[in-house]
Amino acid sequence: MSRIIALVSLGLIMSFQVMADSTLEGFKSRFTLVKNDSGKVTLIKLNRVVAHFSIMPFIEQIKADLLNEQHSALLTDDAVREQQIDEALYELGYNVYDKNSDGYEEALRTKESFLNIKNIDVNASFNELNQKDFWKEFENKLNEAFLLIDPTILANLDDSRFFYKKQVIYKVVVWALDQAKKKFSNIPVLNIASFVIVRVHDMMMEQRHFHHNMLLHYFELIPETKLGMTKEEVDRAVSSIYEYRIDVTNLPESNRAAQDWMNFGMNNFYRTVRTANNRVRTWDENVFSNVDFQNVKKINFGFAEVTDKDTRKIYHLHVNAHQFSRKPALAHNFARPQQVKQLRAILNLSGVALGFIQMPGWLKGQVEGFINSMYVNQVRMEGALVAHFESTGNQEMIKHVYRQRANFYILE
Repeated sequence: MSRIIALVSLGLIMSFQVMADSTLEGFKSRFTLVKNDSGKVTLIKLNRVVAHFSIMPFIEQIKADLLNEQHSALLTDDAVREQQIDEALYELGYNVYDKNSDGYEEALRTKESFLNIKNIDVNASFNELNQKDFWKEFENKLNEAFLLIDPTILANLDDSRFFYKKQVIYKVVVWALDQAKKKFSNIPVLNIASFVIVRVHDMMMEQRHFHHNMLLHYFELIPETKLGMTKEEVDRAVSSIYEYRIDVTNLPESNRAAQDWMNFGMNNFYRTVRTANNRVRTWDENVFSNVDFQNVKKINFGFAEVTDKDTRKIYHLHVNAHQFSRKPALAHNFARPQQVKQLRAILNLSGVALGFIQMPGWLKGQVEGFINSMYVNQVRMEGALVAHFESTGNQEMIKHVYRQRANFYILE
């Protein structure tokens, strides 16, 4: 019996070793540790990165998506399309016919925006939008500002204010939004221009967020020595990751990070891990939980795999389905692998088309926030999911996560 136990233990050790080696391979293929003359890690760099952001291909993609949806609408009965958006919102935990629910107006306007796509004169609108001189100037200013922070650098272990310089990019966005008001007199066209300006900025920021969460997966599950780092270097790297998340207007938080650089990041990350553990425990014990999951298995600080109504699914541990929901956001449905991608495609189109619906500016802002709450933070977190599937050698699932990312600036 003792021999059998020994063999089983050896098998488990070898299995963990294979997983660790696979994880290290993913880590080394994506990231480079830059060391100083003393051999200490000072920077972590991303090996595959979009260093120059082009605006026109993104605009052309939006136009193509709208035209494709219009073509689809011609082949589909209006009632079927209405059912499609109703089901999409319902799968996100929102019943658009419940007038007493929080966010009813936002959900209703999201649906109205999607159904109105068939009425948009796409070619005429994008002909007006085609102010190439303006877009080129915005693109140049954006890239110039972006290069002030080397786009390959994910973490600067020695500079507690390295990412504070990202406020320069924010100023370019403010400039572009102001210039767009002067360039585009047609309100729906101005709304598209504003959408492009804000979305491009968000996608630029997402590139780092996505890969930061990859790094956090490795830091959580792999000993620092196997990564080629010391504990102090990992602590500083995590502080740099969380310094990036400080809002450009939050100078007090930036000061706190600088004053406690060795502990700032890990204090934040440990809170995240504890929150994840608590959520997994409530799901597993099914006590004080608003979900009915079985076979709950934590993947990492950001995700858990569960059985939900006899179906294997992966859910977020920190991001809810939307801003008015207490239920977790879905990351993957093994029975319907394209579900998340399709939902996000509908949401993206609704966000673009929102500018063609007449409504007060304050309400438009609230609807935009509602739509963004259903996919923006979800995409950022899913870098940790890619790292998990790299650890298990699951190439198919890696491709699924990338296909649903809603951001072509994030390279696979």
